[in-house]
Amino acid sequence: MVVPCFDEERRIGPTVARLLADLPDLVDGACEVVVVDDHCRDATVAVVHAAVAADSEVQVRVVPNGGARGKGAAVRAGVAAATGDAVLVVDADLAGDLAALPAMLAAVAMGAEAVLGTRQLPGSVIEPARPLRRRVAAAAFRAVVRALTPVRVSDPQCGMKLYRRTTIQPLMADVRTDGYAFEVEVLARLARQGAHVVEQPVRWTDRGDGKVRVVRDGLRMVFEARRAGRGAGRGAAGSSP
Repeated sequence: MVVPCFDEERRIGPTVARLLADLPDLVDGACEVVVVDDHCRDATVAVVHAAVAADSEVQVRVVPNGGARGKGAAVRAGVAAATGDAVLVVDADLAGDLAALPAMLAAVAMGAEAVLGTRQLPGSVIEPARPLRRRVAAAAFRAVVRALTPVRVSDPQCGMKLYRRTTIQPLMADVRTDGYAFEVEVLARLARQGAHVVEQPVRWTDRGDGKVRVVRDGLRMVFEARRAGRGAGRGAAGSSP
């Protein structure tokens, strides 16, 4: 499990505690948590170390990613450090319910190369309901992604994605988008490679304190999505014209 962090001292402690408590019951076999320190300026790393239990079945590592270059760069560092057969990328607030993890792992075992959490398909739940402006902004961004890239999934920005490690590590090494729209480039590269991608409805708890701001970040994400789609087309082997 990869958890990118930039100044997450308030949220990362409870998240690590939940992972240590829940993962042994959800994962059949060894598992690890890779917390990526994206040049945190607060006590994030100290909080992680304080939350780790010496006798835990789950190994927790902190991987530095200096420079605060963005969430995409942090996720790349975490994925590169991962050693498990499957790599789950989640946000530091752990908004996605881990109850979906066994089904996601089963999909990988059946041949999926990526299993994407979604808040848009039947069976998904968002609690509490997001404000109208966020729903409108998310729908607009999905429309832009469809228009500018080969990505055709229902919820490209959902912060809960599981990948087969042998697929995602070489792909992620070629990703050039550092900001929040990095996931668009990842999904575009998967699409152009013809990867087997499935979607998994999840229960999502909207914490209401995310770092993405609708107005400030929206236009930047659209620009990044456009650039990410172009970058994926240039960098993918056997990509469509």
